[in-house]
Amino acid sequence: MKLTAEQRTEMIKKAIMCEKPERVPVISKAEPSYAIQYAGYDLKKALWDPEMIVKATDKMYTDIYCDAGGNMPRFPLIYKTNGSKAYVPRAEDDFVQHPDVSGLLAEEYDEYIADPFKCIVDTVIPRIYPVLAEEGSNGSLNYLRAMISDNQVKSKYLAGCAAVEKKHGVINIRRGAIEAPFDFVADLLRGFTGISMDIRRDPGRVLAAVEASAPLMYRLAKILNPNPGTIPSIFMPLHMPSYMRTKDFEKLYWPSFKKLVCDLVGEGYTMQIFFEKDWTRYYDYLQELPTGVIAYFEDDDLGVVKEKIGKKLCIMGNYPITMLRQSTKQQCIDKAKEIVDKAAPGGGYLFCMDKSILDLSDAKPENLIAVSEFVHEYGVYK
Repeated sequence: MKLTAEQRTEMIKKAIMCEKPERVPVISKAEPSYAIQYAGYDLKKALWDPEMIVKATDKMYTDIYCDAGGNMPRFPLIYKTNGSKAYVPRAEDDFVQHPDVSGLLAEEYDEYIADPFKCIVDTVIPRIYPVLAEEGSNGSLNYLRAMISDNQVKSKYLAGCAAVEKKHGVINIRRGAIEAPFDFVADLLRGFTGISMDIRRDPGRVLAAVEASAPLMYRLAKILNPNPGTIPSIFMPLHMPSYMRTKDFEKLYWPSFKKLVCDLVGEGYTMQIFFEKDWTRYYDYLQELPTGVIAYFEDDDLGVVKEKIGKKLCIMGNYPITMLRQSTKQQCIDKAKEIVDKAAPGGGYLFCMDKSILDLSDAKPENLIAVSEFVHEYGVYK
């Protein structure tokens, strides 16, 4: 049964608000890199060509059922133009990766806390994007080149994808991505190694830096997604909590994260939050989050999650993409049925994988097609 965009939008909105729609919405987590390879294109060539990515996405949506998607590829043109050390195209195929970097030294915490934006411009960006900090006119010209390349590739991609989504009636479920304040400090300022040491050596400055970062993330959310609404959501991947001690999480991570989420949801936004790894220790905290959050889980059992937070938060995720790579078609379908039976009763559920599908080797297309079609047909609320 093919649904209209209006029907899909209504289903997804009901699920996000923890209501029961007509059927379980199927959310695609296949990234543009997967679509490119599925369509038979060369990855390195296509990542430089937004129109080729759009054609690949069109083929993927033609062949593989979904009700909603939404993503933004990392274009190597942008990161090569701005000389990025934080996001680096891989030599063999230009797929962009995020190495562990440190844009802020431990002795520079006070500078950042006093004026985060000024410190980012004066200290962090020159360290992570050195070509933008070249002396004289070169630096200004490199900034201009970076802005032009960013606008060119993204505008072409977004316009093309909007047309493809309209053609297939697929809903774009997310627009823009921000980080929890602690993750911003960890990812782009201090790096995983640096923040792990700082938590123990100087927790007071870590907390002050995290609190200083929260307004930046709030402003970024408003810039990326200026119009509040249930759809599209603002994406927020959570990186550090599974590596933290609970007492450190409670003091350093949770307060600023909770306030940021509550403030944005209170203004009418939906937050799609990726709870990476295992969040069993933190379920009591998650009960404090408001309805209007899509809680996207990686490793957690959705049956337990449903019991703990399913009355308040829309849940999704947990289907292991390893099965799509390794298992038979029937085994994949059986796993989908198991998860839907646990998570779907009563509504407030979106079906999707436990993580993004990046490479053709991550998921056999025939298995992904079978699972997506099964959930669409099976996930009907009686």
